[in-house]
Amino acid sequence: MNLRLLYILTILAAADFVSAQDNSSGKNMVMYDPLFWKDKLKLDDTQCQKIRQINSEYYEKLSLVAHESSSHQTVKARAAQTLIDRSEEIWETFHPKQRKRWKKLWEDNTSNAI
Repeated sequence: MNLRLLYILTILAAADFVSAQDNSSGKNMVMYDPLFWKDKLKLDDTQCQKIRQINSEYYEKLSLVAHESSSHQTVKARAAQTLIDRSEEIWETFHPKQRKRWKKLWEDNTSNAI
């Protein structure tokens, strides 16, 4: 049951965040797990380990948010902020060329979804 709640909160936070995201603002977000594109991004082992650690901490924080907060709005807001924090941490693990590749992957994936 707790895993299901965590999964639902993650999806809600991501959906709310994506719908509120203004891609023209220039803000670089890492909404998906870059480990899926490890080869295309040419992530090294240290970066992969760091991203795994960031993801692990993200899910722990989401679990705490789900158990500490009583208000649905508070849970959504804190979950969205946790997602933003995760994104910023992952973005900082990328090298400049990887950031360019990530932007290209993001553009390709979002244009195909429309």
